[in-house]
Amino acid sequence: MIVEVIAVGTELLLGQITNTNAATIGARLAEEGFDAHYQVTVGDNLERLVTAIETALARSDAVLLTGGIGPTQDDLTREAMARVAGRAMTRDEGHAAWIENRVRARSGVVNPTVLRMADLPEGASPLPNVNGAALGVALEHRGKWMFAVPGVPVEMRAMIDGEVIPRLRGIAGVDSVLHSRVLRAWGLGESRIAELLDDLFQSPNPSVAFLISDMEVKIRVSAKAADPTTALDLIRPVEQEIRARLGEVVFGADEETVEALVVDGLSRRGWHVATVEEATMGQVGARVGLAGPDVFAGSLIAGPAVEGQVPVAEVVLVVGPIGPDLDPGARTTRQVEMTVTTPRATTSRAFEFGGDDERVRTFATIAGLHLIRVALGAERR
Repeated sequence: MIVEVIAVGTELLLGQITNTNAATIGARLAEEGFDAHYQVTVGDNLERLVTAIETALARSDAVLLTGGIGPTQDDLTREAMARVAGRAMTRDEGHAAWIENRVRARSGVVNPTVLRMADLPEGASPLPNVNGAALGVALEHRGKWMFAVPGVPVEMRAMIDGEVIPRLRGIAGVDSVLHSRVLRAWGLGESRIAELLDDLFQSPNPSVAFLISDMEVKIRVSAKAADPTTALDLIRPVEQEIRARLGEVVFGADEETVEALVVDGLSRRGWHVATVEEATMGQVGARVGLAGPDVFAGSLIAGPAVEGQVPVAEVVLVVGPIGPDLDPGARTTRQVEMTVTTPRATTSRAFEFGGDDERVRTFATIAGLHLIRVALGAERR
């Protein structure tokens, strides 16, 4: 079953709000085994929204719209759905009364526009909103379905899980899921990892894909099957092969983060970590401290004008300054030297990063965390 997602709102096009809803809905559709070939973002314009819905219906089995069902004049999703289906607008009087009573109890004044959140195209099914006031909409048109859910993320997620997904399952008539396992790698570039895993990318099920995020490469293995257990059975041998080829480059999976692994390694030993940071301006210490305050001894943000006492800890990371440009060409390359000391060893390494200061700090922060993680791993041997 093909489901297209349309995110509605001019604020999304202007970048005033990040379109996280489309990513959330896309992930949920994938988990359920539904195909998604397109995602579209449309501003608050009735004609363009009608065109987007008609185009989506022509190439998909269902269209899921998020946003544009609030109380204001620029909330046009319901009207666009009605126009596409050739329906008049109607009002759920019971829900309108509930909205009116709720607003009156809170402010004493009811603006008539707020009742628009009880409107829906004639013949449509209202979708309850457990976290808000705007009704969702489910509407069949010529054998295909349109769904409208709120743009507010907490309202959207509850309605997707509680109302839309069960209906899509019933419409599709097929019980299948798409389950994914994400392996996290550090220490090799994405091109080298792509080379080492080249033949695995040819597999349709499970499929293998990857993306790079701040020096870390995420390798996603996805399998479509009748149930999660069967999907995991398909994923398992591919994951084992990836781990065998990449070795210690794979440091975690799914939601595991490098700082969580650092905190775990320190906790098991009863150790603490302190950082002295110049290039990273305390960002390494902040990430460790937020993940595990009990193992964080403190940070000293170092620099030419800063002097201070290094906190006492079993593990200490020292991050040097951002060095001068090493590349005489157009591309900027700067070096950051780091040293991590544990009770048994001291490890130093110089990293080279491209980009402006913000990019260098971001990459150096990730590198510093991994340098601690690797040093703790060496302690296990």
